[in-house]
Parts: sequence; structure tokens; C-alpha cells
Amino acid sequence: MGRWSRHLEALTQAISGMGASSADQSDDDTAVQDLPEDEAGAADEDTPAGEALAEASEDAAQISSLEQALIQGMEVTLGDLDQTEHGWMYRGHPVMVFAVDVAAVEDQQVRREFFHRVHLASCCGALEDPAQVVWIGTAREALAAPGLEQAPHACEYCLAKVNHRGYRSLGPRDRSRVAAGFSFHWHVNQYAQEFFPGESPHFWAPGKLPQQLDMIDSGEADQGTCGVCEWPVPADHGWFIPVERGAALGLAIDSCILCAQQQAMGVLTLPEEQALAASQARCEALRKGTAVAEADTGEETERDWTRVRRQLPLSWHPLCEQLERKLSAPVLFHRFTGYEGVAVLAWPEHRRGIIATDEERNRLPEGWDFWTMRSVLGSLG
Repeated sequence: MGRWSRHLEALTQAISGMGASSADQSDDDTAVQDLPEDEAGAADEDTPAGEALAEASEDAAQISSLEQALIQGMEVTLGDLDQTEHGWMYRGHPVMVFAVDVAAVEDQQVRREFFHRVHLASCCGALEDPAQVVWIGTAREALAAPGLEQAPHACEYCLAKVNHRGYRSLGPRDRSRVAAGFSFHWHVNQYAQEFFPGESPHFWAPGKLPQQLDMIDSGEADQGTCGVCEWPVPADHGWFIPVERGAALGLAIDSCILCAQQQAMGVLTLPEEQALAASQARCEALRKGTAVAEADTGEETERDWTRVRRQLPLSWHPLCEQLERKLSAPVLFHRFTGYEGVAVLAWPEHRRGIIATDEERNRLPEGWDFWTMRSVLGSLG
């Protein structure tokens, strides 16, 4: 209760001077209401096949209704949600929480301001009561609920808790910029393995059912040239997505799985080990081509963060975004003569590197300072 009291006190101070409003919350006729109760299907009961078909059709209709309802919003209680470390899930969908009316708050102005916040995680005691009624949604730009007088805005306490785009280390102006440009898509990507754990790639977008990538029709193609980065993708790894398969992801051309992750019309999650293996293979292949070009021109390509982000999986982008404010661009997938290990990011001039796992240290030279991505993010807040 103490944490909620401190949160409420800070919220009261934040909106002081805004002027009181006497308008009561009113129903929004355009809001999406909760899903209707299940109705009996019109199955043909004469045969088991007919019953199975009717049940399948009813299940499909319910799934379709759920996906569409979540785009704008639907009313549930917090107890209906599954909580992860950095967010909530509802029936397999990552969701935002908004339009939370805390009846215990007597100050109507504070209560209304809290009602107009989008929450990413349990940032206070009001969001820890399983009986608390809330609205949930998946599409940031389409959220609607009865009583919303304007588009809800991102809760700065949630942004700080999950450190959205390095929020904790930002100054006031940059914090305002991040809050104004809040992206739920980025948040889900940042913690993709938390929302969609497993050893297979997953694809999810608002209005769609989460699915494993191997469930999307893959056809016969297993190798080819990526139309985005021009990498000749090798066979037998599942790293090539022909346009026929990519259409389900919103892609218009053949793509490697890394470019597909950055170009997809939704969230394409990749298991960390697989994503780094593909990234390293692509980086080394493209590096050979660059070396030939440099030999012809006599010029060395400069290290820059744009190229680093383009080469790495999305799970590494939050780290890159924070380091870019503090350090020069690193060498990607740096190898050491006589050693099998690789530093994903390395600054040879400082003898420092960032590695994928703690176990990688055993395959790397002494005299360097090696950190894992998780430990660096933890030290940055």
C-alpha cells in the first residue's frame, strides 16, 4: 500500500496546476465492448464429423472475435491476465492495460488522470489487485473505452520500470520525447522471448493469432538472395523466407530471417542462439564483399552504429540504442587469433567486448574485459 501511496502522491504533484474539471466520465459509443458469451453452435448432430466441423467453426469465430476486440480494447479484471516480468498476456496476446478506474481515489482529477494512462507493467499497488477492472488492448493508436475523453498516454512510471528505450537514463526532454512516441511494438520486441518463449520463431501482430513461423506455409525454397540486404542465404538453416511465405508476415520480397524481423508487419521473435548465428553468418559474408571493395578503392569502411543495428537481431537493439549515446561504434563479431570465441560487440582499442553468454568467456583471451548483453543492460538500469 505504501508504494501505491507514493505513486499517488507523485501523480497528484504532477497534475497540480492543471485546473479542476467537473466533467463526469461518460460512455463512449464507439468503444468495443467485451466479447459476447459463447453461444451454442449450429452443428449437424447427426454425425461426429458434423459436430467436429461445427465446433471448429465456433472456435474460429471466437478467435476472430477476440483478435478484433483486442485491437481497440475489451474489459477484463487483472486476475484474467497472465503477468510476465515486463508485461501482461491475455490468451496468448501481449496486451496494454488502460482505462483503470481506481474507486479508492477520492480526488477526481487524479482519478481521471490515472484513467487516461497506458500501462505496460504493474507499476503500483492499484495494478496488483486481481479484482481490479481494467481495459486491455493491442493496438496503441486504436485504444478506446467508455469514459476516455482523449487518447490515453503512456505511464511514465511504467516506462521507467521496464526502462523503455533507456528511459531511466534520459533527461527530462528526452523522456518527454520517448513518452510521446511510445511504441507498444517496440516494447513487445524488446521482451519478445519473455512474451513468446520457445525454440521456434513466432509471429504476432494486433488482430492476428500468435503462431509459430513453421506453421506458415513455407513452400519448397530453402535458400536464395535476400532482397533487402542482398545476402546469399545458405540452405539448411531456415534463414530464408521466400516472398510466398513472407506474405503472411507482410513482406513483399524474398528476405533473410533477420531482415524479415525488421520489415515484418508485426512482431517476429527469433530464439537468441538462432538469431545470433544467422547474424554472424550474414555479417561475415557481407564483410568479405566489403573487404574486396575496400581493396579496390583503398578506403576502409568506417564503423557506425547504423550498420551495427542493421546487422544485429532486434533483441540487441535496446542495448545498441543506449550504448550509442556513450560510445563509438564497435566491431561486430570480433574474432581472436588462436581462440574459438567471438565477441558480438568489441572495442579493440579499449580491450572491451560484449558477449552472448557467460560461457563464451572460457573461449576468449585474458586481458580483455567481457560483459554479457544482460549484464550491461542491468548496469545501465
